[in-house]
Amino acid sequence: MPDRRPGADPETGALDDSPGNKTLDASPETASPASGDGLAPGGLAAVDTIAENFQARHGQPGLAYGVVAGGSLVHARGLGERWLGGPAPDAGTVFRIASMTKSFTAAAVLALRDDGALALDDPAEEYVPELRGMRLATADSPLISIRHLLTMTAGFPTDDPWGDRQQGTPAEEFSEFLSGGVSFAWAPGTRFEYSNLGYAILGRVVAAAAGSGYPEFVRDRLLRPLGLSRTGFEAADFPTAQLARGYSRDGAGWAELVPDPYGAFAPMGGVFSCLHDLARWVGGFAAAFPRARMPPAGRIRWAARPGVRCSCRRWGRCSAGRRGSWGTAAQPITASGFSSRRTASMAGSSSTAAATPALAVTCAGTRGPGSA
Repeated sequence: MPDRRPGADPETGALDDSPGNKTLDASPETASPASGDGLAPGGLAAVDTIAENFQARHGQPGLAYGVVAGGSLVHARGLGERWLGGPAPDAGTVFRIASMTKSFTAAAVLALRDDGALALDDPAEEYVPELRGMRLATADSPLISIRHLLTMTAGFPTDDPWGDRQQGTPAEEFSEFLSGGVSFAWAPGTRFEYSNLGYAILGRVVAAAAGSGYPEFVRDRLLRPLGLSRTGFEAADFPTAQLARGYSRDGAGWAELVPDPYGAFAPMGGVFSCLHDLARWVGGFAAAFPRARMPPAGRIRWAARPGVRCSCRRWGRCSAGRRGSWGTAAQPITASGFSSRRTASMAGSSSTAAATPALAVTCAGTRGPGSA
């Protein structure tokens, strides 16, 4: 079907190669920055070696990775194949980015906060009526707030890989599910525990506060203004030749997986994107951090703000200072103060992004889970 996104030819679906839409090829020499800001001597070659070893070790059909420095994608490369027997991926190849989607959902919520359409400490039930009267963990538990959902401290138990399998759940079924009540592992606000369900609920919050569908708001408020023309919610939105296909192991070979359609859990893992667009996205996270200190309030800065300490039931690294946060993870690092990162996988796809004040790295692959 023709691609109707900004920058695409309305008849053929081909994307314009004008400067605003031009993507980088797969060459390791692509667009080296004149200043080299944020890149140590030999740094790009080291990144290439890491990626090559990763590709050889994990054996996914294909991956693409890039390095952002000084606000630009300065290095991009693809390894393997977009699909079995196909060309190598490059910076314009579209992958499903799985739980990196959560950073877009968190940014959408914060944009609505900035608009005055919601407050972060509002009870989520004001926007999702199915949550009213829900039985919480204890009699004195506070109501689930939007802040709890953003920071994964609503008290829901970890739901991988169940959440991944709900990607295409119709809205009506999700409404019925919520109306029947959900399980709690903790009182809201007391512990971080990874929750796909919480971000599915945030999709409902965004839709209610915006007065439009969740994908429409994300496109209109985030994707189009930022020029993220190869980012969307349906595989059918992209020309077949630009789309990396997902696979899972099938004995000694690979079985191609058909991606789930857009559904109620898309706000937690349904976005498709490419290195060209993700570089701009994660570059914004990198630019939000002054060196050597955690920044004050601000939309993207808050999206990577540390939350409460995580539950050792799932995460074994509490002693290292890892904490839950808003669509990303925030962790202290020696050289730059803090890093913001997001690693994601689901059946047939995986992705990761890490940003520091100096530079950012992003990668997407065609196998998951467990390969991000």
